[in-house]
Amino acid sequence: MNKKFAFTLLVFSIFQLGRCLYEDQIGKFDWKQNYLGKLKFSRIDSKSAIKRIVVATEENIVASLALRTGDIAWRHILERGDQGIIQLLHTDSEVVTVAGTGPFIVREWSINSGFLINEWTIQSEKSDKIKWAAYQRKLYQINIKTTKSIDIIVYSINSNAQVTSYSLPVDAADISGFVLSGLNIFYITSSGKLASLSILGGSEVLQMELPGPVTNIDSVDSSNDISSISLTINNKKIVVAKVGNSLKVLQYDINVKTGLSVQTLPNDDYFLLESQQTKGSLDITGTLFEGGTPNYQALSGRASHNFSLADADISSALCVSRKDKTVACQMLLSAEDSAIVFVHTPDKVIWVREEALASIITTDTLDLPVSDIEAAIEKEFDNKENSCFGMFIRRVASQLMQLQSFILSLVNLRGLANNAEGRADLVRDQFGLHKMIVAVTSVGKIFGIDNFSGETVWQVLLKDVVPYITVDKPHIPFYVQRTTRFFPLPAQCSLLFKHKVTGEGVLYVFDPITGLSLDGDMVRLGYHVKQTLLLHILSEDSLKGIVLIDDKNQVHIYPESTKSAVLEVAKSTYFFLADPSVGDLTGYTLSYSTNEKLISTPIWEVKLNQKITHVVGKNSIEKVHSQGRVLGDRSVLYKYINPNLIAVATQIEDPIHKNVLSVYLIDAVSGSIIFSTVQKRATEPIHIVHSENWLVYSYFSDKTRRTEVATFELYEGKVQSNTTAFSSMSSLMLPMVERQAYILPAGVEAMKETITEKGITSKHVLVALNNGGVLEVPWMFLDPRRSVTITPELREEGVIPYIPELPVPAEAIINYNQTMLRVRGIHTAPSGLESTCLVFVYGLDLFYTRVAPSKTFDMLKEDFDFALITVVLLALSISAYVTKKLSSRKALNQAWK
Repeated sequence: MNKKFAFTLLVFSIFQLGRCLYEDQIGKFDWKQNYLGKLKFSRIDSKSAIKRIVVATEENIVASLALRTGDIAWRHILERGDQGIIQLLHTDSEVVTVAGTGPFIVREWSINSGFLINEWTIQSEKSDKIKWAAYQRKLYQINIKTTKSIDIIVYSINSNAQVTSYSLPVDAADISGFVLSGLNIFYITSSGKLASLSILGGSEVLQMELPGPVTNIDSVDSSNDISSISLTINNKKIVVAKVGNSLKVLQYDINVKTGLSVQTLPNDDYFLLESQQTKGSLDITGTLFEGGTPNYQALSGRASHNFSLADADISSALCVSRKDKTVACQMLLSAEDSAIVFVHTPDKVIWVREEALASIITTDTLDLPVSDIEAAIEKEFDNKENSCFGMFIRRVASQLMQLQSFILSLVNLRGLANNAEGRADLVRDQFGLHKMIVAVTSVGKIFGIDNFSGETVWQVLLKDVVPYITVDKPHIPFYVQRTTRFFPLPAQCSLLFKHKVTGEGVLYVFDPITGLSLDGDMVRLGYHVKQTLLLHILSEDSLKGIVLIDDKNQVHIYPESTKSAVLEVAKSTYFFLADPSVGDLTGYTLSYSTNEKLISTPIWEVKLNQKITHVVGKNSIEKVHSQGRVLGDRSVLYKYINPNLIAVATQIEDPIHKNVLSVYLIDAVSGSIIFSTVQKRATEPIHIVHSENWLVYSYFSDKTRRTEVATFELYEGKVQSNTTAFSSMSSLMLPMVERQAYILPAGVEAMKETITEKGITSKHVLVALNNGGVLEVPWMFLDPRRSVTITPELREEGVIPYIPELPVPAEAIINYNQTMLRVRGIHTAPSGLESTCLVFVYGLDLFYTRVAPSKTFDMLKEDFDFALITVVLLALSISAYVTKKLSSRKALNQAWK
């Protein structure tokens, strides 16, 4: 019996493996990139045998980087929010971190392997004025209170307990600026003096007169045995270090954008290291101080680079003196655009980590341009005014180019031929799978990424811009005004930012294939933008116009060349504005515009009196292939497909049910509430997917302490109201609503539906789980028509029985073992194949793959035997020819008888 059971188990295991991803398929259609986020602390390890850089970031991550390559050796992601904020990073024989805002969690990590050695908690009141320092296996907690002193509590890292506590004789009310550098406190007194004292106690307060009022005080990276700070006075920096028992100014009149570091050399001399970013290079200088006075410049260099880099600070440095009295340094720079740069002086940039990719806000996928041959063919047929001789010459040239490409392909040199945009490998492929991913980050850095390899093709840094905040979330509107299909016109995209100082709108218009600006620099609009929308029609130059609404409800068009196209569709153009704080929605129309001016007129208003948390519309490029659903009795249940429908989610606190989630389906043209539902005791995180005639949203149930998923489908009935076009004004009947709820045994971080070119392929919902997996859920599991009792009609439709819990099979995790934590969003895009959808998952890390919800029905399998089918076809052709000859000969012989 046991043998039979084992054999059965083995057989089923083989079948299960057949549905999984094989090892040789890993990385063939997907890739993953790991990131850390903006740098907060760093230490260059010089004591271990394996040279590493230990870092802590603002994403609550502690990690170790390889010194030569910048690759992640190990990484630990701490808790979200305040509980995981890293307050201290100390390296000695091990790595010590302090995280939290009260209570605090102390962890000790192995510097080589990253293994957790020890963890303990320090109970303390929550405060943002507590600073931490480490010295000789002891932790020092510095707490600035409003009393007459600064309290110091000392903890032992070895015993995980408090050792002692004492107070420093400083009037906390007299402190106007405070910073901790090394083991010394620096602060500005109310009289404008700089003061300093040691946290170890037993020393007097050192003071120094300053040449002017201080606008900023900040610590400077320093060696363990020295403390130094920078003061901003009159828009210039001065560097002050504590040398012995006195405060000394090391340097005056330093540019405020200069990175600084003070290092101690073996002979107890001080070395001031400066770095300043210029266009295309990094200027590095170093001054040697002997006895606290500047002696000579021991370092000068310029490190050239070919990437966009913002102003950078020196996060950590390690310097050694040479025999020729020069100084060599290793520097880790932390840039304002979140880039991490490792430099060897005097002029070598060793590696760069673009950590801005850990803060992507919006992204889109665009088709690549055609190759030179296809461009020549399009140009040939597009030019209809040439003479016959000119067309003949153009045709011969086109054929010669094709011949050249064919010869190069035979010798595997096809990569030598460039495309219409310049790069050889950036060419649209036969199935439309090769695309350009444009990623826009919160720091104003834009990346163009090759979706095949994950390589960054181009990058652009925009300064003095910030994202908009929409429903408490950062948002950057991204509009594709012209794609690459309109050759020879370049593709054109636009990004809308908010100016950091004025708050006015800023447009960046660029070519998504090269990243080059198409309108000079950024376009300053000169007004605050409340709403934007992209027109669906093309102007004479194949461009879609952008309609912008300012804070006075005035209508603006960009570019002006599309104004005539806007006026043509003004009477059928509608938009809405939402006030999330009070829950008001107001609909507007451009129907009352004149031939000279566009006028926005309010036509409806909905007051929900609840805080709006989500406003979700349908995908603008979505296509609906099937207008109805065939039932078991062969009748058709027609879908309610309203392109103007938006889903609005609100939350309100209730004295009985605590948190109440309400979801409204509102027609954005007429303002009608088509449907609404209420979920009691439902809280964040809430994620909504709105597509075709269905809606899916997830929430956390406080009552059952689990994640639940609600699904809805809207139908017109068995009679379709309008078979040609949908109209919000003429639609009077409310739709039928099918609804169902499910349990998901995991937390949800993001949700997105798959999308294909024609909409024929089945829809699946991609769910990013908090355990790091990205789950592909077929719609058949989310179908709201699932019932506990299945009738023959439902069985005929293919509806499966209702089970409350949604399955999470391992083979449905599209990222297999490539864990994706802290996912911020999922972007899906259609490919040239109807069966295939391209998926880009972004957050702390990046992951790209492709999925086929209905399998690859329009593409041959990889193991298809082309040789066999060729032999069979050739044999059949020869057999047919021989049989024909034999048949004709037989007929001729019979005719002579």
